[in-house]
Amino acid sequence: MRQLILKLGKFTRRLIADEQGLIAIEFGAIASLLIIMLIGATDLGLAARHRSQMEGAVRAGIQEALLGGTEEAVETAVSESTDLPSDHESTVTATKTCYDADDAELDSCTDPQVAKGYMVIELEQEHKWLLGMPGLPNPMVLSIKNSVRVL
Repeated sequence: MRQLILKLGKFTRRLIADEQGLIAIEFGAIASLLIIMLIGATDLGLAARHRSQMEGAVRAGIQEALLGGTEEAVETAVSESTDLPSDHESTVTATKTCYDADDAELDSCTDPQVAKGYMVIELEQEHKWLLGMPGLPNPMVLSIKNSVRVL
């Protein structure tokens, strides 16, 4: 029994001193972490690009509103914008609100007491992550809301 314990001790010391294959193990651990970080960074970059494209589409709607377009024309301008990714379903809402000189909201923008008016444009679109981000839903709804004074 004593001889077996001595042989086991020698084997253990020899195994600890052997560094063969250590670099391969370290590379495997670090490379897998770097690959996951690279995919995560790519995923975040694609989400930022998607949001930027949505902002460009909303700017197209703002331009239409500044030219005097109706709510429907503004929604169409946003939906048909070349900046907007077409592979995702989008929801566009344009709302025109008018106020009198006392900043009271009016029922209609055709009212003769209109002092100023605003067009609020809201765009929502789903973004699907490549792998998903911890704590974030997949798909995630991105939303852009902007307003412009039209009167």
